[in-house]
Amino acid sequence: MSEQIKVLIVDDITSTLDNLQKLLSFEPDIQVVGTAANGKEGVEQAKKLVPDIVLMDVNMPIMDGIQATETLAQEVSGSPVIIMSVQGERDYLRRAMQSGAREFLIKPFSGDELIASIRRVYQLEQKKESFLAKTTTGAEKAPAAPPDGEAKQRGERGQVIFFYSGKGGVGKSLIAANLAVSMANETKGKVALVDLDLQFGDIGVLLNLDHSQGITDLIENIDHMDQEFIREIMVDGPFGIKVLLAPISPELADLVTVDHVRRIFGELRKMFDYIIVDSSAHLGEINLEVLDHADRVVVVTSLSIPAIKNTKLALKIFDSLSISPDRVVLLLNKSDAHSEFNKESVEANLRFPIAGQIPNDPKLVINSINRGNPFVTTHPESEISQRIRELVAKLLPTAAPAPEPEAAEKKPRKGLFARR
Repeated sequence: MSEQIKVLIVDDITSTLDNLQKLLSFEPDIQVVGTAANGKEGVEQAKKLVPDIVLMDVNMPIMDGIQATETLAQEVSGSPVIIMSVQGERDYLRRAMQSGAREFLIKPFSGDELIASIRRVYQLEQKKESFLAKTTTGAEKAPAAPPDGEAKQRGERGQVIFFYSGKGGVGKSLIAANLAVSMANETKGKVALVDLDLQFGDIGVLLNLDHSQGITDLIENIDHMDQEFIREIMVDGPFGIKVLLAPISPELADLVTVDHVRRIFGELRKMFDYIIVDSSAHLGEINLEVLDHADRVVVVTSLSIPAIKNTKLALKIFDSLSISPDRVVLLLNKSDAHSEFNKESVEANLRFPIAGQIPNDPKLVINSINRGNPFVTTHPESEISQRIRELVAKLLPTAAPAPEPEAAEKKPRKGLFARR
């Protein structure tokens, strides 16, 4: 039998503790190793037992769940917290996310929801530890001052996750923005979000950011660009993410060249653990440059004939560019049970597996867009936010990235995408 997930339950209501213990006792891969009646006792127990997961209530005497979660994040970081709360406590949930909680369950929740949440958070933590172990090992083995070119082979280089859709309006940018915020919160790593839709990028609007500077400010000083200057140009986003915005005016997009982007991403990989890239639908040379070297490519589609048609074309193009299907993650956005299409029919049409589905929640999404607040922070307990967190777990690397092929081995692009 595989190793059991050790769970500590913290709740001031005795009947709740008993019910949760009984519920989890039926799962062969989950073991309740302890209980606590308040946050202070929960912290003490966590330090003693070092559980894999802590189920934490919010409203408790002596020390509430928020304070306890903050303490655990600092002192027992290997024991991630799942917050349990009653409906309507959105302020508590936002504070809980800021304190370091991994997930949020609204009471009353079903046994299936609880068990799925425990397993999801545990798997994410295992992936994160595996990735950190590999990057640490790579850092120890790397020479103190690697020569030019060798840095590409270093395990600690940032992971580039490239978001693409062949059609506008499917929610790609919104998902990319929310995933970047969730990635920062879930992994506690350094996350960059790059708006590579150079003419009409929306990342700044979606996150309500000051758009007084962007990528063209780096271009103007490209020969003197260093990491400190890049940080000054990038804008601070939620949960510590750094955002490189598109040019402030569409006509400035022509100033950005492939060489500029290559140099910028070379520095970003050294500065960040994860670089989330929101692209335009146009597969020009700049997008293709980043796409070629991306660790994962998230293709976003929706339940409409035009979106599915364009996704099919995009997948064919990726295949012609020798992009391995293993690097491609197909995401179905605005998934709706009442649609005449479903996951199976889309997969059959595209002949490609769908890795995740984002539910249709128009009211929440519209409010998020209009207010410039990512829904993963304002409504972390919602199903759409849970699906984003699942996507984070899917995108975390499970193995050391394969070395890039030598330039001489790469086939030149032909036809539409060739240099002129």
